[in-house]
Amino acid sequence: MMQGCADINPHEVREVGGELISSLIVDSEATRLEILTRRTPGQVVWRFCQPQPALFWWRRGAQGVRLQVDGHQIHSAINPKANMALFPAGTSIEGEFDVGTNCDYTAVFFKPSPFLAQVACRLDRPLVGFADEDLQRGLDALCRESRNADSLYELFSEGWAMQAVALLARIGGQKLEIARQRGGLAPAKLKRVIDYVGSDLSRSFTIDELAHIAGISPRHFIRSFQESVGQTPLRFINGLRVEQAKQLLVDRDKTTTEVAQDCGFSHAQHFSTAFKKATGVTPSEFRRATML
Repeated sequence: MMQGCADINPHEVREVGGELISSLIVDSEATRLEILTRRTPGQVVWRFCQPQPALFWWRRGAQGVRLQVDGHQIHSAINPKANMALFPAGTSIEGEFDVGTNCDYTAVFFKPSPFLAQVACRLDRPLVGFADEDLQRGLDALCRESRNADSLYELFSEGWAMQAVALLARIGGQKLEIARQRGGLAPAKLKRVIDYVGSDLSRSFTIDELAHIAGISPRHFIRSFQESVGQTPLRFINGLRVEQAKQLLVDRDKTTTEVAQDCGFSHAQHFSTAFKKATGVTPSEFRRATML
C-alpha cells in the first residue's frame, strides 16, 4: 500500500510504502521536522522529490536501500554507524528500502534562509549511509524539544538548523574527498558481477569466483565492491536471495524448503533465520500475509 503526498508538481513528489502508524510534525521558520513510524511488509517503495534539502535519520528498522538518485544507482547498508542521508533540494529519488516490521525515522526539511544560501553549493550532492555523532546528538535534542514545543522552540530550531547545515557542509566535503581517493568498482565491472549473480541465485558463490568475474584480485574486489554498493559481496547476495524468496513465496505450489533451495540457502533453517532477520517475519508468516 502506498501512502503519502500525491504529485504537487512535476518537481515535488512524496510517496512512501507501508502503513503510517504514528507521526509528529512540527513546523518552524527554519525547519519542518517529522518523526515517523511505519509498519511495513519488509520492503518500502519510495518516490521522493522536494524543493528543500532533506535530512533523514533512520533510528530503527531500516537495513539497506536500493535507490535511483538523479539517475544514478545507489546501494547502501543502513546501520547505527551509517543511518543518515542528505538529499539536496530537487533531488529525484526512486527505489526501495529493506526494513523490519516497524521502521522509526526522522526527516528534517531545511527552509530557505540566508545562511543556507551561503553553503548551498556544498550541499549539492546526495550523501547516503553516513553518521555523525554531533549531528545525531543535536537532532535527538531537537526531537525532544519538538514533543513539547513551546514559545522557545522557534529559537531552538533555528540554532540547530544553522549548526546542522554547517556540519553537513563539512561532512559533504569529507565524503567527496574520500570518494575521489578510494573510488570503487567500475560501473561495467559491477554490472557484470551483479548480472552473473542474479542469473542463478540457487548456486553458491565464492569471493575468488566473483573477483575473477570482475577481473581483479579477491582482496581488491571485497574492498571495491563494498565501496560501490555499501555492503559486503556476501551480504549483498543474501539480500538478493531474500528478495527472490519473497516473489517465490507467493507461489502456493512451492514449499518453503523448495523456495530455500531455489534461492541458494543451504537448508530451511538457514533460510528462515536469514529471511526473518531481513524482513522481521518468517517465510511462513510472510506467505500467510500475502494470502490475506
